[in-house]
Amino acid sequence: MKIIVHSIKQKFFFYCMSGLLAFIIVVFAAQAGGQTVIIKVNKMTVGVKDNGWTGSFNYSKGWWPADYNCIGPTLQNAQSHSGSGFIFATTNWTDPHGKLIPKAVLQNVDVYDTVSVVKVPLTNYVRWQLPTSYAKGINVQVEHWGEPDATKMIGTCDQVAEVTTLNALGIRVHRKVFAWSQQYHDNYVVCDVTLTNKSGKTLTYFYMRMHEAIFYMSRAVGENPEIPDDQHPSNQTAGWHHYYGAKPGDSLRIFYEYSADDRILDGDQMGYPVYTQDGRLTQSDIHFYAILHASKEPYKSPANGIDDPLQPKVTNVFAPFVMSMNSPDIGGDDGTGRGFIYDIISGEKFKDQEIAGQYDGTHHRQNSDEFGSPEWTCLGTGFDENSIWNHRCASFGPYTFNNDEQIHIVYVSGFAALGLKKDKEIGEKWLAGTLENPPAETLPNYETGYFPTNFAYPSDATEIDKKKDRWISTVIDSVHKTVSLAKWNYEHDWNVPMAPPPTDKWLLGTGEGTQITWSNPEAEDLSNFDGYRIMRRRGTQDTTFFEQIHRTDADAKADTHSFLDTKVIFGGTYYYYVQAGVKVDENDPNYSNAYNNSKYGTTRGKTLWSGRMWGVSNYPVEPERPVGSLDSIRIVPNPYNLKDPLWANYGLLNLDDPRRIMFFNLPRECTIKIFTENGDLVKTLEHTPFPVSTGYEQWDMLTESQQAIASGVYIVVFQTPEGGVAYQKLLVVR
Repeated sequence: MKIIVHSIKQKFFFYCMSGLLAFIIVVFAAQAGGQTVIIKVNKMTVGVKDNGWTGSFNYSKGWWPADYNCIGPTLQNAQSHSGSGFIFATTNWTDPHGKLIPKAVLQNVDVYDTVSVVKVPLTNYVRWQLPTSYAKGINVQVEHWGEPDATKMIGTCDQVAEVTTLNALGIRVHRKVFAWSQQYHDNYVVCDVTLTNKSGKTLTYFYMRMHEAIFYMSRAVGENPEIPDDQHPSNQTAGWHHYYGAKPGDSLRIFYEYSADDRILDGDQMGYPVYTQDGRLTQSDIHFYAILHASKEPYKSPANGIDDPLQPKVTNVFAPFVMSMNSPDIGGDDGTGRGFIYDIISGEKFKDQEIAGQYDGTHHRQNSDEFGSPEWTCLGTGFDENSIWNHRCASFGPYTFNNDEQIHIVYVSGFAALGLKKDKEIGEKWLAGTLENPPAETLPNYETGYFPTNFAYPSDATEIDKKKDRWISTVIDSVHKTVSLAKWNYEHDWNVPMAPPPTDKWLLGTGEGTQITWSNPEAEDLSNFDGYRIMRRRGTQDTTFFEQIHRTDADAKADTHSFLDTKVIFGGTYYYYVQAGVKVDENDPNYSNAYNNSKYGTTRGKTLWSGRMWGVSNYPVEPERPVGSLDSIRIVPNPYNLKDPLWANYGLLNLDDPRRIMFFNLPRECTIKIFTENGDLVKTLEHTPFPVSTGYEQWDMLTESQQAIASGVYIVVFQTPEGGVAYQKLLVVR
């Protein structure tokens, strides 16, 4: 496989333009509103800004140390992950200056807005108080990201943010964004949006457009260890786009995107493997949004707010409109470019590239991965390889939107992936040439897997490359599974079985391992309590993972619990979290028989774990020097020579006073007595397990009267409380 360094000029241009656009967006968005919150429950993390923009968010504290490849949208271009960045379009609208706009297109935060658009302030509630979390005697719990109030939750969710805005078009936008930490529903966020016409006018041929793009995703892993520049995905690479829901027989409405081959690097780059790091895949994930409900017609009574399975009526991929909407250079009915954009939103554009066999009256642009070309730019306009700002766009409408009527749209934004361990396993086997196909019985098409039947692999893909890509294709099935679960959740009033409360924990590194103490009486009071598990990860590399190291049964109930993790490398760095579990009944009434027998199964009979986000800490624990026995004690250095250059090897080079004798492999508790060769007692040291048991002790080489000892031979006596005794000689040269 050949590797070609992509153009530094291209990267430089890209970063310059990215910075410029980000600056424009931040300045623009700052004109109205300013409060932000972060929805963070396990795998999917999003920021919510009160005025309907995306805002700038720091997710690192929310997902570190990552046992999932969590993703979250960055500030760029106000995507719709959290009910943000909507575009509204209508005809024959008179702007605030009295000018008639034949085809008006406005953002939720728009140049027409001169005052704050926030009408009902942003609220942010979470289900649980943060648990107690101590490591090495230090409170290491993260700052809470919401106000605990279980009464504000929607169904069994664990966090909900809510806000109402009013834009220049006169549309009141009410957003509810909520999510779960329950592990079968923790990779999507729900956006429940209600539009109310408060313009005092009837808005004709009204559309609401939303958009998302994988390019603007920030990932929790991928850069530790850092990916070399000559193996990093080029910034000119976007992804394949696919809308499922355009044709009769489609059971869901999903718009998803997955990474395409890198055109600048030779060889098949799908999944973005890192050649010099055992081939690990860094982007097997697929981001999606899926529609659960979209009003057929505007309504005044909620009873009339029925779903239209043909919405969205328009889907396509195109560049964002932040700059072009306000530019006079594109053309359009009013000379601002908005007429041109209206035609994209309404589906007038790209009618020559629509999906064959789609529902009548809809306008879905052809899926790029069904074009039969290995080039993701195959559809032309909107897929220019010099523009990586492409978004998956969906338009709801056209509506005749009368004053005081409402439109209700519910969708989920999420992602699915192979998983970090599978990324590593597949990448290693691919690089070694030993990778096998996914089981044939699980693939709908042996050649293309879950990709479309006419999917074109990269032109230089080998057979081993195609096997890698078929594994990546299985994530499409995971996307459908996630949306099926979310749809069931919606249809049952958001009442999936709830994860138990988080667990208090105390961690202490000792000479015998890591002592983990925990408590969760609230979980133990639940009738379906199913014990605890302890998850551990060593180090911070992307190729190390949290693993279960301890599991209790449902009978393990006590005020406090304790477990000593002895399978550690002393001096290593470890991260832990403790989860309580509840067992879902085999006949749980929250699941219908139809769902229970569905392709994707059920959570009946399974254990649900408390959300990791509540209890994980980015503060490590390092086990102390190991506890030993009397016959394993070592005195270091011995002989002691003050001028010995090897002091640096003991980590004492920078000490002002290098007088140190160290005792290793000590028993958990013992008394150390140092005598001269003549039998005079020089010093007594008490080695105790308090506050931390360890196999290590040091002596500053001072006597009981604080005098420096002289050169000579010393006898060191070690005695345990049980009466065991050991003797060693120590030679000192000053």
